[in-house]
Amino acid sequence: MDLRKTKPSEINFSGIDAVVHCAALVHQMKGAPEEEYFKINKALTVALAEAAKINGAKHFIFLSTAHVFCGGGIIHNHNLKLGPKDICKPPDPYGRSKLEAEVEILKMADHKFTVSIIRPPMVYGEGAKGNIISLTRLIENFPVLPLGFKKNKRSLVYVGNLSYFIHCLTSHPQTGIFLPQDPRALSIMEIITLLAKVRNKKILLLRIPVVIALAIHKAFPKTTVRLFGSLNLDSKSSSEALRYTPIYTTEEGFSRTFMAN
Repeated sequence: MDLRKTKPSEINFSGIDAVVHCAALVHQMKGAPEEEYFKINKALTVALAEAAKINGAKHFIFLSTAHVFCGGGIIHNHNLKLGPKDICKPPDPYGRSKLEAEVEILKMADHKFTVSIIRPPMVYGEGAKGNIISLTRLIENFPVLPLGFKKNKRSLVYVGNLSYFIHCLTSHPQTGIFLPQDPRALSIMEIITLLAKVRNKKILLLRIPVVIALAIHKAFPKTTVRLFGSLNLDSKSSSEALRYTPIYTTEEGFSRTFMAN
């Protein structure tokens, strides 16, 4: 269902058990008015959940984002793991609009209407256009990179694992906040090494001490957070509740991603 063409009030929910809501306004490189984020990510989500509940759907699954925790990542504490109950401090309209939508639709949950919030970390896969693709371009063009940093921990989720996670959630409907990811979080050094392997590229990674990463962060905070920051999810409770075990390793996910690109 394309919500750009159909209003929530016009959707026929008869016979629908679960609604998986993926539509969103994500980071716009050219910028977007703050009100647009709240119009699409919050108001539209609330309207869709209300329509689903009124018309008899039993389960509403909202694709939120791990960005609600702290934005792109944490540069000063690489040992921190973020769980479903941790405080969220989104730094931008994208994260704030997603978080406010979560709060509003969770209020609708009752014994007849299950509301599940999924907060994926960086999603990659066939057709992806995000940071993973940007990293592969670096590998393709530069055989030596100053990305030999192994202190950070970055949770990722391959789209095949995310799809399976949603399947597990529809099989075991529960109200709450859930965190999907691949088998384990990786450092930027491990990510680059795996990408080079699946791309069959030789790469030399120069080691970057923590003190240097912090110094660079003062000049280029957004870039260093994406490269050297940590966003490590504690997904144990989510996996146990849904009986979820990732069906692909990150290396398999990278391989499948680039077989299609």
